[in-house]
Amino acid sequence: MDLAYVIAALTVPAVTVLALWLWLARSRAGVAARAAADESGDMAELAQTVSVVQHRLAELSGRIETLTREWDERDRRLTGRLNALLALTERPPGRIDLTRANRGARRPLDK
Repeated sequence: MDLAYVIAALTVPAVTVLALWLWLARSRAGVAARAAADESGDMAELAQTVSVVQHRLAELSGRIETLTREWDERDRRLTGRLNALLALTERPPGRIDLTRANRGARRPLDK
């Protein structure tokens, strides 16, 4: 009987230490696996975010090009109107006689 106590006294602590060491090794491997999974998940999330940002950037660039074309067309129209108004002011239509007898009558410019 004494031998059974000795074997039990040596075996129980050895098995306990071995079990704790295996549990620790497994948890470290699990942490490493989770970290690797998180890292790959983070990389996938980062890649998706970059893709969304690039798509949005392309969309905004298109909008800027459209607005630029619209503004250029508007500027051309306004310049045309302004040039037409300036052309009207450069050549007066003729003299207007405002005497009482000829009120409102128009006569050509004297040359």
